[in-house]
Amino acid sequence: MSDLNIMKKYIKTVSVLMIVLLLTACSSKKADELRLQGIEELQKAKYGKAIETFNEAMEQSDGKVGELQFDILMYRAEAEYMSGDLEAAAKTIDTLRQVNGDKDEYIRFQSQLDAKRLVEEAGEALDAGDIETARAKLDEAEALGIRNDRDLQFDEIVYLEKTAQWEEAYNEVKAYLTQYPNDKKAEREEKFLATRVAALKNNEAMISG
Repeated sequence: MSDLNIMKKYIKTVSVLMIVLLLTACSSKKADELRLQGIEELQKAKYGKAIETFNEAMEQSDGKVGELQFDILMYRAEAEYMSGDLEAAAKTIDTLRQVNGDKDEYIRFQSQLDAKRLVEEAGEALDAGDIETARAKLDEAEALGIRNDRDLQFDEIVYLEKTAQWEEAYNEVKAYLTQYPNDKKAEREEKFLATRVAALKNNEAMISG
C-alpha cells in the first residue's frame, strides 16, 4: 500500500473518530441540559413532567451508564416517589443498587420507600379499625427516619382521634392545617374535633362545679 493510501486511510479513521467524539459530546451535553430541566420541574412539583424529562435525558445517553446517568436516575426516583408511584421509585432504586452497588444514598432512599409503605399500611389499618396494627406501622415508619411526611402526620391525627385523645388530636390537626392549608379532609377533622374538645371541657366544668 502506497504512502498516499495509508495517509488517506489514516485521515478517514481520524475523521470518523472525531465525528463519534463530537456526537458523544453533543449527546452528553443534551442529557445534562435535560437533567437540569428535569430538576427544575421537580422543584416546581411538576412530577409527571419531570419523569418524562429524566427519561428523555437517559435516552440521550446512548446506552452509557456513568456518573451523569446515575444522577439522572436518582432524581427520577425522587420524582416518582413524590408523584406517589412508590413501585416505580423502588424499581429505579433497585436498578441503581444492582448496577452501582449499595451506596449510602440508595440505601437511605430505600429506607424512605419502606417507611412510606408502612405509612400507607397504617392508613389502611386505621380505616379498618385495627388500631394496634396502625400504631405498630406508624412506629416502624418513624424508626426508619420518616418524620415530616404529610400522610404520616394525618395518620397520627386519625390515630389520636380513634383513641379518644381529643385535645391532642385537635392540636395536631391545627398544626397540620398551618402547614397544609385548604386540606378539606383535615378541615372536616378540625371541626369534628373542636366539638369533642368543647364537650370535654363542658363535662370537666360540670364535674368541678
